[in-house]
Amino acid sequence: MIDVKNMTAEEREKLRKQLIAEELEEKKRIKEEREEYKRLAEETAVKAFDMLAKLSEELKRAKEQIFEDFATIIKLKEELYGVRDNQLSHTFTTEDGKSVVLGYRNTDSFDDTVHVGIEKVKGYIKSLASGEKKEDIERVLNLLLKKDKNGNLKANRVLELQKIAEQINDNNLLEGVKIIQESYKPMKTSTFIECYIRDKETGQRISIPLTMTGV
Repeated sequence: MIDVKNMTAEEREKLRKQLIAEELEEKKRIKEEREEYKRLAEETAVKAFDMLAKLSEELKRAKEQIFEDFATIIKLKEELYGVRDNQLSHTFTTEDGKSVVLGYRNTDSFDDTVHVGIEKVKGYIKSLASGEKKEDIERVLNLLLKKDKNGNLKANRVLELQKIAEQINDNNLLEGVKIIQESYKPMKTSTFIECYIRDKETGQRISIPLTMTGV
């Protein structure tokens, strides 16, 4: 260990300059390593981005081609069976258990006449005589008429509403529910494709991953 007290002024100055030089050298090394890291990160990110952008474009083209190919099949099915197909999704399975599922995802949506139907249902509630029965019916109907964060009714709740209306069998209530049902205009939000294969040993349907999280 160096004893600074026993060093001459010249030796101390020499040591001071040496320490400063070592510190500057260390800072230079750290700076160069950080610059090298940034260069490698930039290079890797560009490479990954280009690869993913190319893959995304290939998936897009494949999706468009698959929908175009099956559009002909779906139309042919309608012609052969004489039925207009309003399905949101279609599943096509080969003899050896390979399946392709394609279709549309949608969100619940209702036109403006839904408010007329809701008011008729509420009018029925008001027409009931006071009592425990009215409170129970009011609570159930109001729950089924509860809207989501987008201000829309839930389609599955409307189905429950219909069942209750049929049980009660009141004309005004039935008319209100019918108006609500007829105002239902679901909006298509996106298209999708799913792919499956059946395991020959277990018979289980196995999903073929088409997303980065699935592979």
